Amino acid sequence: MTNAAPTPVVGAVLCGGRSSRFGSDKALADADGVPVGARVIAALRGGGADPVVAIGGTAGPELNIPTIADLRPGGPLPGLATALLWAKSGLVVVAPCDLVLLTADNISALLGVAAIHRGKAVVATREGEPQVSLAVWPAERGRDVLRAVDEGKRAFRAALDLIDWVGVELPESALADADTPEELARLLAGRID
Repeated sequence: MTNAAPTPVVGAVLCGGRSSRFGSDKALADADGVPVGARVIAALRGGGADPVVAIGGTAGPELNIPTIADLRPGGPLPGLATALLWAKSGLVVVAPCDLVLLTADNISALLGVAAIHRGKAVVATREGEPQVSLAVWPAERGRDVLRAVDEGKRAFRAALDLIDWVGVELPESALADADTPEELARLLAGRID
């Protein structure tokens, strides 16, 4: 009996947003001496993703990761399509660049469930509600996601209609995003509302 090769896992940090509420590139914002995006990259790598790439935006070079240009700029669903099509095969762990408290354990939890539920998306949940921006996706569904984008869909939730999925309840801290400098400061101070 031979052991199958492990499924490749790509980490995709979504960096293509405008950061209009933040006022500057969130991925490069200082989080106790480390860029917020670098924290997300460390969580993805520590949880088992390799390689890790930036999807969209311009922060990739400063974060020392390759940048993959959005195939269809204009929202999170196009970013997901870009990540899946770039990876081609295996699994893609997608995370927004502003999850400042995301940990390697959070990523490991998602990937552990993905290993059991092959062919399904594994989506982080909060109180049972899917938080689609933090999820593991089978790369082979990239064309389906791109087709939805070309049909005018832009929101992540549309991806849940394309594929069977299972949820993994993660701590609130894993899903707390820093949309403003004030939220970033609050999260770094340990205050999660």
